[in-house]
Amino acid sequence: MKLNEYRGRRGWSYSELARQVGAPHATVARRWCLPRGHKDRLIPNENYMDKIILLTNGEVMPNDFYVRHD
Repeated sequence: MKLNEYRGRRGWSYSELARQVGAPHATVARRWCLPRGHKDRLIPNENYMDKIILLTNGEVMPNDFYVRHD
């Protein structure tokens, strides 16, 4: 599952997603949720990736940031 899909299902803003994983700004969380190929897209670092996996109970995994889900 993509992180943005997970966020949307919970009705979370980017600010809330950032708060849940301890990211410093909503902008960081928003950039994690951008589609593949977007020039501003970021991949979470190892620390945040671990937090995302724990937060989502494994529903969002590292491969979800790399593998295409069409």
